[in-house]
Amino acid sequence: MKTHLLSLAGLFLCPFLFSQILTVNTGSSVSIASGSSITLDGLEIAPADTYVINGANDVSRSATAATAGSNSSVSRVYSSSALLSGFTGTLTFSYLEGELNDIVEADLVLELQADDDSWTTYGGTVDEVNNTVSYTFNDPVSFKAVTASSADATLTVEDTYPLDSRISVYPNPTANRIYIQGENVLQAELFDLRGRKVKATNQKQIDMSEMGIGTFILKVTTGNNNTKSFKIIKK
Repeated sequence: MKTHLLSLAGLFLCPFLFSQILTVNTGSSVSIASGSSITLDGLEIAPADTYVINGANDVSRSATAATAGSNSSVSRVYSSSALLSGFTGTLTFSYLEGELNDIVEADLVLELQADDDSWTTYGGTVDEVNNTVSYTFNDPVSFKAVTASSADATLTVEDTYPLDSRISVYPNPTANRIYIQGENVLQAELFDLRGRKVKATNQKQIDMSEMGIGTFILKVTTGNNNTKSFKIIKK
């Protein structure tokens, strides 16, 4: 796939492995046409429709893994100083085997960080020959960081620890139901690792008895409009 940048004013691209790899100055933008892509030091962005990155925005790459509790990503994280909003298309994340942190390649999933610092897991396609993880977003997604982690220990792990000292989720793992304990819960949504919503409710319990064994992501929205994520294991 060829790379075409339609608007380059104010753009700085660095081919070396330092932290900052793309700078879009204030009042400038980078436009990526549908059917084209841009690769930022190992992160390929291929939009379904023309996608514009407006300045001021800096994209950087870190060799420090992202962590959540005892879980860790690979030692490669791409971050932008401003939120990348409304993206549809394919993200392809490249990695080196030395960056895996003992994660089995076949278990890799893509992780996107939202503006509230929460991580969402997307179980995409792993290419162990070319060392890439890719996922195609058919619905718009917004993010400020991209990395990869293990499907069995993703960065969304919150388990039974409190979200805001009032809310907890149990039991986890579960064979039947999960319960949300606490006040001010507006909605609970359950997603599979492909990002597909499988259940949604305004109740404080979800019946998972008819679902197959696997890993799911539970998103809980509270009355202050905050959304937090839990990794739920169905056994």
